Amino acid sequence: MEPIMNAKKERLKLTPEQLFNLYLECNAPGAPVKPILERYGLRPWDLVAIRKKVKTAAMEALAHSGKQGRKQQVIPVEQFQKVSKELDETKDALAAVGHELSLLKKRTS
Repeated sequence: MEPIMNAKKERLKLTPEQLFNLYLECNAPGAPVKPILERYGLRPWDLVAIRKKVKTAAMEALAHSGKQGRKQQVIPVEQFQKVSKELDETKDALAAVGHELSLLKKRTS
């Protein structure tokens, strides 16, 4: 990775991908953490913050890993009752049409 510092040794804003790569580089076995952090103008407490964020994000992702598709929505009770009533009316109407159809078939045969 290239150093992300300018000539004045000011810290520049790192992208999330750069931060994650820095995290991986620092967590490698036997990695010289201090020189890696100095290369990016960071301090040890910055690495601690990065580790906390990575852990939090990983825990969140693992907690919801099995849930694919759309997120569930909360709908008002009134809307649910209205749609449920319409569904029941539609089922009743379809049943009535099916009954009439069977009666018409009996008459013609």
